[in-house]
Amino acid sequence: MKKINVLNIFINQDDLESIVNSSISLIKNKKKHYICVPNSFLTVVANENKKIMEIINSAEFVIPDGMPLVWYSKILKEKLKKRISGYQFFERYCEQLSKEGLSCFFLGGINEKLILDLIENLKKNFKNIKIAGYYIPPFVEKIEGKLNEEIISKINEAKPDVVWVGVSAPKQEIWIYENLEKINTYMACGVGAVFDFYSKRIKRAPNLLQEMGLEWFYRIICEPRRLLKKYFIYNTKFILLVLKTLIKKGFKICFLFFVIYV
Repeated sequence: MKKINVLNIFINQDDLESIVNSSISLIKNKKKHYICVPNSFLTVVANENKKIMEIINSAEFVIPDGMPLVWYSKILKEKLKKRISGYQFFERYCEQLSKEGLSCFFLGGINEKLILDLIENLKKNFKNIKIAGYYIPPFVEKIEGKLNEEIISKINEAKPDVVWVGVSAPKQEIWIYENLEKINTYMACGVGAVFDFYSKRIKRAPNLLQEMGLEWFYRIICEPRRLLKKYFIYNTKFILLVLKTLIKKGFKICFLFFVIYV
């Protein structure tokens, strides 16, 4: 499937249906893979950290979760068709899991009530969905040691077809990259705050704000203490990254004209 370079991240141009169906097909053929869902924040982190960049660009599918990524791609020769939010992807994928009789496992969540609410809402929407299990890790900077062994053991005992990881980016992407070969599953994907949204612990932004690329603003209003500093810093860094990239492209264009005409 075709990917294009957007701020050094190779993102799929394909639509939601194509990506979901292709991934399900890989599961049926027992091929392990993982999917990344970068937004503006993760794009900045990847450009500051080569390991994160490698992790994202090594994914089978990379989905544009941030509207700014789509906007930026409009200046490229090959453009992203539209934003695919992590929420959209998660919901459509779970719908397909239900139809195919495939199971999923949840790693993450702040408490058991959130995960149980998440599962309840999924079952309301997709009555045939199979839940293999869940594990709620304590909040730690990195999942490792005995905790990691316990998680791997729990997943391997459940044998899910898909593992959804919601322990915040880029920790979830790092965990998947380092442990996919150790766990008994075919697909893993980090979906960040989707657990919070689908459990209805946190309300999603109105559709108009989502379409305008202002979901981050709505989230700041809802959780100012936790998110104001983060979004201010990383939104600023994203703008600077775009400007830096455009300047580099401009220098290349100027150099090209110089070579042609001098």
